[in-house]
Amino acid sequence: MKLRRLGVGLALATATLVATAMPARAETSQPTAAFSGQLIAAPGVAIVRIAYTCYSNDSPMNHLFVGLKQGPEVNTTDHSSSQFAQTFYSTNWLSDAGPNKLRCDGRAHTQIIVLKPQPGFQPTVNRLQNGLALVQICVYDNVTQFSPDGEPLDGGFAASYTMEQVRAF
Repeated sequence: MKLRRLGVGLALATATLVATAMPARAETSQPTAAFSGQLIAAPGVAIVRIAYTCYSNDSPMNHLFVGLKQGPEVNTTDHSSSQFAQTFYSTNWLSDAGPNKLRCDGRAHTQIIVLKPQPGFQPTVNRLQNGLALVQICVYDNVTQFSPDGEPLDGGFAASYTMEQVRAF
């Protein structure tokens, strides 16, 4: 009888140790973000298909930003800011709502994102053209704290910067 109690006690102690030593998946997993093979533009609107994973809808903030910049000097290394773009579309017209809302449930998702001209950007070319464009994808999840300038201080972050072909109509 004492041996059985000792075995049960040892099993419970081991289970408790394993449970407390292993952090929860949402606390340790970083989100993912990637272009997923479709970039179509028409006057005043573009759609981009992305793939992502994020981990919690319970946090104060989950955020998706997708930007599309086009111009002869735009690239993924040293010319990714809007100052090099002739045309700039983004999710800032409808951030984190409707077709641009993340589903943060720990599962991989593929989603069509709708972009419109970046508010406040003064384009030198009014429409996206057939050709290369910079696709920026930023996924934030589980953010609870921000710096004074609005940058997340915690939570997860994933970014993807790629040059992709625009199919314009």
